[in-house]
Amino acid sequence: MAFGLPALATPGAEGLALSVSGDALSAAVADVLAALKGPFKFGLWGIAIYGVLPSEIAKDDPKMMSKIMTSLPADAVTETPASTLPLDQATVRVRQRVVDVVKDERQHIAVVAGRPMSVPVVDAKPTKRPGVFSVSIPGLPSLQVNVPKGVPTAKAPPKGIVAEKGDSRPAGFTAGGNSREAVIRFPKETGQKPVYVSVTDVLTPAQVKQRQEEEKRRQQAWDAAHPEEGLKRDYDKAKAELDAEDKNIATLNSRIASTEKALPGARAAVQEADKKVKEAEANKDDFVTYNPPHEYGSGWQDQVRYLDKDIQNQNEKLKAAQASLNAMNESLSRDKAALTGAMESRKQKEKKAKDAENKLNEEKNKPRKGVKDYGHDYHPAPKTEEIKGLGELKKAPKKTPKQGGGGRRDRWIGDKGRKIYEWDSQHGELEGYRASDGEHLGAFDPKTGKQIKGPDPKGRNIKKYL
Repeated sequence: MAFGLPALATPGAEGLALSVSGDALSAAVADVLAALKGPFKFGLWGIAIYGVLPSEIAKDDPKMMSKIMTSLPADAVTETPASTLPLDQATVRVRQRVVDVVKDERQHIAVVAGRPMSVPVVDAKPTKRPGVFSVSIPGLPSLQVNVPKGVPTAKAPPKGIVAEKGDSRPAGFTAGGNSREAVIRFPKETGQKPVYVSVTDVLTPAQVKQRQEEEKRRQQAWDAAHPEEGLKRDYDKAKAELDAEDKNIATLNSRIASTEKALPGARAAVQEADKKVKEAEANKDDFVTYNPPHEYGSGWQDQVRYLDKDIQNQNEKLKAAQASLNAMNESLSRDKAALTGAMESRKQKEKKAKDAENKLNEEKNKPRKGVKDYGHDYHPAPKTEEIKGLGELKKAPKKTPKQGGGGRRDRWIGDKGRKIYEWDSQHGELEGYRASDGEHLGAFDPKTGKQIKGPDPKGRNIKKYL
């Protein structure tokens, strides 16, 4: 099989058979690997590249369960070139992996990244058959690896596996739950570079459903323990839907404007074509009226046929112009109807995004464990009017996390936007920062505005929270 293209294998008397191509990585998989360079928030992310149709390939007997086998050049995914590894090294870290994921009640093969993982390094041992090597991977039947030379490779996935290309998204908590991976190192004399191999069990529909339920359960447990992360994900999804609807509305408005601009010309074309038809008909009438056949001579019939042909041609042009105008009007009606629906849909999506944003902000601003719970005295933040000696202050959104992870610091803007003050609940002080670059200016007494501690520009800076 070609690098990046899955193959199906069923365990036989000698285990699993795998054919490794020496060709370059397929362009499609290379694009996916490039798209998953990161960095990624919230752990493992992936892009599904193949969907699995279990009814086509799953077996009832676990011993005969088909395996999906995918190979890649090891150096494309490892942190360290596998060819440079010491012979006694048993594992290597991979940046990107090929594993199974479940979504929408289906099993998929995806390239995932965001959480490097160590996989075993195994040696390919020669067999009696030329070009065939025996490989042992933990948790899998014996693997017979064939390295053909000059043999055409498959260019399409086998029956039961369909190519797909989605966007990058969280890979889920059970990603790789039915996949085993290894880097195969071949004898030096073969000239074959190390190969990364991923072997995935094909799940039955019942197994897919079971794993989907496990994925859902673990996601719910995670969201309960990390509510802000779950709400941020909900907001990002709602915002993406709103942005997509805005793009759809912009496209519809552009098409409507373009059609409306073209309509006067289309109407004029119909009028001009109709005029030409009437002129052609008048030409024939005049000829027949003023040129009787017995006076005109033998060419009379030819002239009538010529005039009839002209009428026919002008009618065809009129028909085409009218059809073009009708198509424009129909397109305009469809787009206006679609725009009405899109505007209504946008209202709903805007409300959904706003609700999600409000929930996220409420969670961000929700009182967390104060520093008192971590062994310190807790000083509640003062009201804006209670702060003296620092001029006019305006309350600002909280951005900087508190020490210990207990929410975010209260913030005020002062000195006409040139300074930021944040509440230190551990010491009951206001920390001052320069608004332009986040540099620390010192600590201030909220009751008098007097500076009580000097600046700490190296130890304190809120540039990334401006």
